[in-house]
Order: sequence, then C-alpha cells, then structure tokens
Amino acid sequence: MPNFFTVLLDTTGPSNPSILLNSNAQYSTSALVTATINTNDADKTGYQMKIWGDIDLAWAKANGLVGAAATAVDVASALWIGFKASQQLQLSNGDGNKTINLQLRDDVYNVSAQVSDSITLDTTRPIVTITGPDVPKISKQAGKDTVSFSFTVDSDFKAYKVMYVASSGAAHDTGTNVQIGIVNGSENMQGTGIFASGTVINCSVKGADLEAAKSGDGNKTIKVFVQDDAGNWSI
Repeated sequence: MPNFFTVLLDTTGPSNPSILLNSNAQYSTSALVTATINTNDADKTGYQMKIWGDIDLAWAKANGLVGAAATAVDVASALWIGFKASQQLQLSNGDGNKTINLQLRDDVYNVSAQVSDSITLDTTRPIVTITGPDVPKISKQAGKDTVSFSFTVDSDFKAYKVMYVASSGAAHDTGTNVQIGIVNGSENMQGTGIFASGTVINCSVKGADLEAAKSGDGNKTIKVFVQDDAGNWSI
C-alpha cells in the first residue's frame, strides 16, 4: 500500500466572469431578458453562479434564485445555483435602469469577482399628436390635391411612417395597412434618424398617392406610427 497521496490545491476563483443582458443591448421593451454568462475558465464542471439585483422577487423565488423567505433579491438572499451560459431573468417592475449582478464559484468554492450589467427597461409606447389636417377634402386636381398636417411625439424617436389604415385602431404592423408613397409628390411619409421629443414633422399627402394606397373615392384614414429609441411602436 502506498504511504503517500497527491491532492490538487486550487485557491483561484473563476477568471474574468462576465454577464451581458440581451447581448449588451441598451434597451429592453420586455421585462423578460436573457443574461449571457461566461468565464475564461475552459472547464466549468461543477461551477455555480449567484445572480441578484433588479429582478422581480416573486419570479426569483419561483426560479430558485432566492429562498422562499427572501424579502429582496440582494446579495445576502441570492442562492448558489448551477452554472448556465444563458439564464432568463424577469426584471423588477417599472420602467428605468436595471442592474444585474453576478458572481461565480468553482467546484471547490473559490469565488470570482463580482460583475454586473445594466439595461434600461422601456415598455411605454410613444404618443403621437397630429395638428391638422388643413383641409377636409382633396382631389387629384392641381391646387386641390394636397392635404397637409404635422405631428409631434412625447418622447425621443428613431423612425416614423405615415400609412393608410382600414381602422383608426390599427397597429403599426396590421396586415391591411399600406405605406403611403411619394411618387406623386407626397412629403415626409416615412423617415429614420435621431428625433428629439417635440420635434415637429411637417407632412403632405397628394391625392394620387392616397389613391395608390387605397383606390376609390370615400373617407380614407391616415395614421402616423413612430418607434421610440427602445423599439416601442406607437398605437
């Protein structure tokens, strides 16, 4: 029988831990986000992780991030769970900046440095206000073929589109919507860029372009849709 043995001494925690929320996105329009978790350690067998921060408490309890008696999702309440490279999280209630913290520990309980990532939760749809139209009726005849209006938005936005809609309650992606074109001289029917809250966008629709979007005489509903910086579309 041998009179000796060898044991591996490991006092080094997981190296370079990282967490990215929704692939390092600036905004999320949903409280459900995906955390991508990593470390430079090649072999993660037996590794665990602890996650806490701006996470919905009930969700954290239901998914084992904290114990049933926890009153907050903080470092003291967070539990060690098995390491996963991808972890869905439900952010705490209310729009605003959310920060999620992470620590890893290896198979002999060496703990990594704490790291975090932040994301802005924005679930609020922008509100469009139209001024106009300047006339209630148009034709395709010169001098009477244009309806003009302007619109503003209550938040910063990055895209807009002016569409014919079958119903005033249509969403931006309703299948019966038709983008109004500019072939016949309509102006500012769509755009992308950096638009500050309150920016006035002046638009004009030509009768021929409106007819191309929806043929036939009669009342035509024109609706403006905008997309804010987080990706929310107005309704």
